[in-house]
Amino acid sequence: MISTGRGASGNQISQVQHLAGRFGLRQPVAWRVFSFAMLGLAILAILSGTLYLTWQSDSLNLKAGEIATRTIKSPATDTFVSALRTADARQEAYDDARNVVLLPDASVAPAQVAALQKALLQIDEVRAPAFGTPTAQGQNDQIRAAVEGLSADDATAIAALDSSAWSRVKNEAQRLLSVALADQVRQEDVASIKQGLLDRSLLISASERSLAVALATPFIRANVQVDQDQTKAAREAAAKNVEPVMVTVQQGQVIVRDGDPVTSYDIEKLEHFGLLTATHNWPQFVGTLGLLAIVTLALLGYLFLTASGTGDLRQLLLVSLIVVVPVVTGRFLLQSDQLRLMFPAAAAAMLLSILLDFQLAVVLAGFLALYLGIVSGSTFEVALLTFISSLTGAVIVYRAERIVRFFWAALGVGLAVFVTAVCLTLTNGHVDASKVGQLAGDAAVNGAVSASLTFLFFYMLGRVFGIVTHLQLLELAHPNQPLLYRLAREAPGTYHHSIVVSNLAESAVEAVGGDPLFARTACLYHDIGKVLRPSFFVENQANRANVHDALDPRTSARIIQEHVEDGVRLARKARLPQPIIDVIQQHHGTTLIKYFYAEALASGEPVDEDEFRYKGPKPQTKEAAIIMLADSVEAAVRAASQSGKLYEEANGDGRRASTGLKEVVDGVIKARLEDRQLDDCDLTLRQIEQIRATFITMLEGIYHPRVEYPELSKTPTRQPVEAAH
Repeated sequence: MISTGRGASGNQISQVQHLAGRFGLRQPVAWRVFSFAMLGLAILAILSGTLYLTWQSDSLNLKAGEIATRTIKSPATDTFVSALRTADARQEAYDDARNVVLLPDASVAPAQVAALQKALLQIDEVRAPAFGTPTAQGQNDQIRAAVEGLSADDATAIAALDSSAWSRVKNEAQRLLSVALADQVRQEDVASIKQGLLDRSLLISASERSLAVALATPFIRANVQVDQDQTKAAREAAAKNVEPVMVTVQQGQVIVRDGDPVTSYDIEKLEHFGLLTATHNWPQFVGTLGLLAIVTLALLGYLFLTASGTGDLRQLLLVSLIVVVPVVTGRFLLQSDQLRLMFPAAAAAMLLSILLDFQLAVVLAGFLALYLGIVSGSTFEVALLTFISSLTGAVIVYRAERIVRFFWAALGVGLAVFVTAVCLTLTNGHVDASKVGQLAGDAAVNGAVSASLTFLFFYMLGRVFGIVTHLQLLELAHPNQPLLYRLAREAPGTYHHSIVVSNLAESAVEAVGGDPLFARTACLYHDIGKVLRPSFFVENQANRANVHDALDPRTSARIIQEHVEDGVRLARKARLPQPIIDVIQQHHGTTLIKYFYAEALASGEPVDEDEFRYKGPKPQTKEAAIIMLADSVEAAVRAASQSGKLYEEANGDGRRASTGLKEVVDGVIKARLEDRQLDDCDLTLRQIEQIRATFITMLEGIYHPRVEYPELSKTPTRQPVEAAH
């Protein structure tokens, strides 16, 4: 349940009710419906705007060669014809060398051999001239002229050979040419054959082989031609015979991994599954938005049924903020697989648990899991991780009274995320040590960030939305707080009264399911206004004359009334939380100051009853109502006890029995009910009976009857018993 006592003062509630009346609304119900409708529209507007702005990232606009910005998995299992892979296979078949049709030219080999022989004869004539001996340079030029491309060094070496060596070189050159032209030589193969000619030379020295290759190389030429028509037909037939290439993709299989370059094959898969398009996929957008609307409607329905009144408005805004912010953030961050385990969704439930209520936090954790599962692409893993981690964190930090709770919450959330992640990974396949280490690191980050965010924001959000946390209450309840220290020194009777009232209220609030720590702390401050004029209140008048004896009833009543206004002013100056200020303002409601009202009536003058009533408002929460009852009951019982009306002698045995305590408690509660002081709070008759029983039990322990101790005679009536040896 959302507590209404921590967010709106009585004046605020009255304003809301007045506004509802102006519009003809019966009570605040219609106003609440209007508020919830506006809140729902605001939530949907934020979520739909975020979804629209980020929708392009879902439809993707990648190109081959780009680096992927996130990991994309296949949404389903399917087998399809890969146009790209089929084209590659057909191109490979088309380019196969076996498809080339060659036409041999039988005249090439004899012609080239004859040309080589003619060149060799010319070299023979140069080496053994018929008329005279040419110069060395002239001999080299004639040799080079016989063989095209022959180098000067090779010509010099040929001229220097003796007859036997020259004979071997000539024979080897002719053999090499014949061997080379014996195969089919295409034009594109000529260069490679020339380069490999040296490897075919055998049985002669290396220098002679080099000369033989130099002589044979210029005469190697293509001896076949490609039949273009037949080759094209053969290639087309080979490509046509290639079967379409089928590609199978399993559901959940990674298509594109974050940080890897995108290939054309990846683009083809994305296009097949409809994940790659330059425009919005409107049906998918509408479907996702519809799911968000359904969850939002369910959330508002739950909050409407559990919220107890118009005072919940600020807390409803807090709930909406705590839910919407993680959803919007998750829309951006949960697209990356690397961030899913580290996303601190548990912080939202932890904040709700520590600021509002554990049951509310658990329910909202379920709604948050649904939201994040939808915005992350209908991912079950994200929804499960969110719910388990949120539930764990909410359990640990609920009513945290020590900072160390946040440390345990970090450990608990991290462990919950780790165990859940390991189980999910095991369902998908094998888990190795490195994977477990990665999961542990991510889970630790999740726990640490979730606890840190909770610790960082819970106090700030509490201040903004008027919610007091248990840590803050414990700090405020410390006796060294300036206001409490001053109250104990300057108004000790009021301080003692506040302590007793706090014990009564704490037990009663706990019995009806309220916040006992808040009730105890608020009680310590409820009469803080009396510190300005302590002597005007009976509990501080020990051994003093009653100052009211010298005042008229109206002045006395006004002074008594002002302790509420003084308390509110002191509390605001000390920056106390608004809920405690509300209790100070409401703890007397609009009750009548009967003592001075009776004195005024006795004077015989006209009396306006409103002058003798507190300004109120009436208690708006069960805690404020119980504090009112505890305050009144404690004062009434103390007065009865001091006047001797609480107990009477019984059976003549010296013991005293209570005859008036229950009657006093019943009388006070009945008077408050008849005065309609409890109309604005949510206490039931059953809870009022529980409060009554708790008050009686506590007060019987405080004001229990005591036996009178007899005085000891000076002369002992018994002899002392000697100690046994």
